[in-house]
Order: sequence, then structure tokens, then C-alpha cells
Amino acid sequence: MPLPSWIVKLKTSGIGQLGLAIVALGIVWLGILPWVAQQPRVKARLEWLDEKRIDPSAMYYTELEIMESIIKRLEKR
Repeated sequence: MPLPSWIVKLKTSGIGQLGLAIVALGIVWLGILPWVAQQPRVKARLEWLDEKRIDPSAMYYTELEIMESIIKRLEKR
């Protein structure tokens, strides 16, 4: 069954594509990411970072004193 013409026009228009992109980002940001953050492994990692007072957003941009022990721990795996 073919799609109605207004849906076809919406899908092919710039505004329609922008709207779909915004909806997709909203689903990921407001639905999937909060769900992932509640998974036991991720939640444990986030709690560990909080205990060590590490800002995860800064981990890749700054030198952290604790990074050496983290790297040693990861190398033992």
C-alpha cells in the first residue's frame, strides 16, 4: 500500500528531514541514554567515577591524577 502524498512530501522536504532528525535525537537522548545509564555495569562505573570525584566529561581532555592507577588496573585484565 503506497504512502499518502503528504507523508511522501514531508519525508523528502528539508523541514521533514530536520523534524525526523530531531525526533530521532530526542528518542536517543531522552529514552535510550537514560536506560543505558541504569544498566548495572554502567551504573557501577558512574558510581565509581562519582566516588573518585571524576568528571567523566573531562576525562579525555585533562590529566587526572588517578588515571595512572586506572590504566594499571585496566592493563591487568
